[in-house]
Amino acid sequence: MSLEESENGFRIAGSVTAKALIKAQEIVHEGMPLSELCEKVEAELRAQGCEPAFPLNVSIDSVAAHYTPSSMDTDPVIPKSSVVKIDAGAHYKGYIADSAVTVSFNPDAETIVRASRESLLEALSHIRRDIRLGDLGGVIEAKIRSYGVNPIVDLTGHTIKRYELHAGVSVPNVANGVSFRFTPGVAVAIEPFTTYGVGKIKEDSVGKIFRGVRKVRTPTRLDERILEYALGTRKGMPFTDRWLASFASKEEVYNSIIRLVRAGGIYEYKVLLEKSGGLVAQFEHTIFMSNDGPVVTTKREDESLPI
Repeated sequence: MSLEESENGFRIAGSVTAKALIKAQEIVHEGMPLSELCEKVEAELRAQGCEPAFPLNVSIDSVAAHYTPSSMDTDPVIPKSSVVKIDAGAHYKGYIADSAVTVSFNPDAETIVRASRESLLEALSHIRRDIRLGDLGGVIEAKIRSYGVNPIVDLTGHTIKRYELHAGVSVPNVANGVSFRFTPGVAVAIEPFTTYGVGKIKEDSVGKIFRGVRKVRTPTRLDERILEYALGTRKGMPFTDRWLASFASKEEVYNSIIRLVRAGGIYEYKVLLEKSGGLVAQFEHTIFMSNDGPVVTTKREDESLPI
């Protein structure tokens, strides 16, 4: 694909994601079932001509990332006085957008919410052709720490390629030696995570999001169908058991996915928690570097951005 075709695909996915996140912010409320929020936002992506690039992430309080309700869950709701990270993504013919906002019902979280949002804006103001991603991490870290809170050092943004949400290069939220340069044709997701906690993560024992990795020998026809879906329909992009309700009962689907995880055919994204239990905030945008400079593909109509 040419640079122009890539830019067009990333722009379309970004515009759709931006509109879906506006809807998410409009409808989310305390007491709302997480499954309802996910289904409505994912339906909005599809209504605009895209597919979800990944299941809607709704990560609450000290949950930092990778939470989406499973069909096996007892339909949790948005708690009162909670900090809600909503991370959405669309793909258009494999071109991916990834964007997140924090909606806080907890006034005590005001500082981390502001630090995450403002550090993202600061990073955007420094983006230029050929900037090193490690240097961008330093910009993000300095802004976060100026608020007296911590970045989560082991959560990062990432490069994006067609059909690859995480394309191999991290966009750090702290200064480090990453020398990869932001050149034309490259797309990156920048996502500062902030916390009052120690700024590190730990994995929960379970995962709610999955992606196909490789073909393996499957003992049942259901296993085979799910792996075909993961590798074929989804082309290795993340999915949730919620999307497979037509395949079999929810118990059969979930058990099949876990068999495939154990066999190495499917990867399980563990839910990520702030190690000390600190509240976490997150904001995120996808940026594509065109020949004319950086383009924030996921810019929302209600935003004023420095680029």
